[in-house]
Amino acid sequence: MIVITKNPHPLERLVSRKKLFQGQALRCLLWSAGGSIVLCLMLVFGWLLASVLVDDGQLELTAAEFNQLQAIASPYEIPVDPEVSDSVELADRGILPAVWRARTCVCGKVLAAAHGRIEALQRNSSAVTFLAVMIGLSGALCAMMYSRGRTCAMREAVGITTAQRRAVHRQTLRLAPSALPDHRNGELRTLFSSDMDQLQEGLYYWTLRWAREPVKLLLLAVLAIATGPIVAGSVMLLLLGSWLLIAWQKQQGRALRALGKSRAEEKLRLLAESLNTTRLVRGYGKEMEAFEDEQFQQHLAQLSQETTQWMRQDWVQRWGLSMLAAFVGGVVLMFVGNQILNPARAFSLPSAILLILAIGCMHVPLRNLWNLPRDVADGARVSARIENYLARTPHVGQAVGAKFLQPMAKSLIFDNVVFEGSDHELLLNGCSFQVKAGTQVAVVSMDPWEARTVAHLLPRFIEPKSGQILIDGEDVAWVTLDSLRAEAIMVSARDPFFTGTVLENIRCGDTHYSLQDVTDAAKLTHAHNFILKLPLGYETVIGEHGEQLDPGQVFRLGLARAILRDPALLIIEEPEESMDEGAKSLLDDAYSRIRPGRTIIYLPHRMATLRRADEIIVLHKGQVAAMGNHAALVKSSSIYAHWEYSNFNTFRHEVEAKT
Repeated sequence: MIVITKNPHPLERLVSRKKLFQGQALRCLLWSAGGSIVLCLMLVFGWLLASVLVDDGQLELTAAEFNQLQAIASPYEIPVDPEVSDSVELADRGILPAVWRARTCVCGKVLAAAHGRIEALQRNSSAVTFLAVMIGLSGALCAMMYSRGRTCAMREAVGITTAQRRAVHRQTLRLAPSALPDHRNGELRTLFSSDMDQLQEGLYYWTLRWAREPVKLLLLAVLAIATGPIVAGSVMLLLLGSWLLIAWQKQQGRALRALGKSRAEEKLRLLAESLNTTRLVRGYGKEMEAFEDEQFQQHLAQLSQETTQWMRQDWVQRWGLSMLAAFVGGVVLMFVGNQILNPARAFSLPSAILLILAIGCMHVPLRNLWNLPRDVADGARVSARIENYLARTPHVGQAVGAKFLQPMAKSLIFDNVVFEGSDHELLLNGCSFQVKAGTQVAVVSMDPWEARTVAHLLPRFIEPKSGQILIDGEDVAWVTLDSLRAEAIMVSARDPFFTGTVLENIRCGDTHYSLQDVTDAAKLTHAHNFILKLPLGYETVIGEHGEQLDPGQVFRLGLARAILRDPALLIIEEPEESMDEGAKSLLDDAYSRIRPGRTIIYLPHRMATLRRADEIIVLHKGQVAAMGNHAALVKSSSIYAHWEYSNFNTFRHEVEAKT
């Protein structure tokens, strides 16, 4: 047996039909239903007001009909001046004519009871005043209820969007953190910000319209049918068919206009290309100029033809739809007018007014439901992208039975490591080297992403395609992530600091570090002095909405954050921005202070750091091209000499500045 299943709408997976009866969505449904009920009451009040104005409270009945009216109005006495004979004429009776006409309807007894209990409805002038006031009050109450429904729908949308942002944040932490070149990083920021706003808007419309419009349509349809089932049914079927035809034609018209505009834009691009051929045309003389002018005139004529064609089609369609709407409206008015004039139908002018108002009010919910797929299209696409992102599995995970890594005491080994970037470019291709514990090593490369790949592989922010990374003989792929990242900490000038106090930025949520511990780490990296100069010292808020720090201060703050945790292996990517001499000397002294007892790997951007390193590893095309200290490599390695010239030669930078 073949089972055909319909894939739910992406937004329906977030706000299903069942969820419309829960939480804020349920409140939206209740407020919207209440508003729709009040809207129907307002239309009923309008019908009664029209009845009073049209009938003037007059009613002429036969004796039998009068007795029937007495039974309907019982136990409310209807005073009659003349003696009951073959006919009875009643005047200035307020809504009594409407009560009589509605005697066979479900609401007839309710109207009769209202007429008997509310004295204001028993006389024309007081009935007009009372009904006008009730129309105003019910209109205000309807607007208030719909507003509360919109508020609940927005709260539902905000709540779901917040949950999605939280899920994306958790997923981002699960996935491999990387500063390597990856277009998905920009996509992630867009997904978290502007795309989430589109999702919120789509969820708002989805929740509001499904909670409000079906109930509103149902109540208005019931009210319209109550005026006269045959008349109302005939009119609604005719108008609904016409409305669907017009809506479909409008949708087709939008597609045709888009197609016509795209064709016109294509011709316009061809015309714009001629503006770039001026030198070529002038260079080849009059024959070329005549040929180019002929081409230009041909494309210009085609552009004019395409533009005129789609504009003519648009005009014809709009004219046709207008004629159709006018024709259908005329047919409806003629049909309703004949029903009013037909005494056998007992269909009054106030009932016709109520029918037209009820059907007119149905236009907005019908239009909203029809346009709902288009209005939530952006939100649906974002929802699908979020689902795809949340379905990704992390590239880096902790192996079952992983060991606890002890602090590095012997060596770090890269053994034939291969790493492939997101664009399938080999950043490392059989990279092998060894670093002794307690040494300072600089890693440089013509492609800076190769050196950064080495730095990100050490704490396992990313995973190699093949090869091994060994710390004291232990493969880092088989140790716990917590123990590895506690002993191999990366400090990068690219690392942002979050909005919070200086103390919070250094502690990073680990409150077992005391203020004295934080202060000692800041002193070691020469961050303590500039922190004390901030308005509130360690309690100063920094970040987007707080104090702003220069690149050197941000970097030393990052060093303090890392040194507080006392790692055995420290990876340092220096700032690319230039620093003054004072900041440079403070940084050099900080390096000297933090060196004892740990291995340091630099991604250098200063000559002083290169000279400080015990050994420099030169990477080229994903492999180790040379190793040695600065003085030796300048003489022995052409690749390193070229890299050093490209990054530190003063004359080259002066030439680039001038050009």
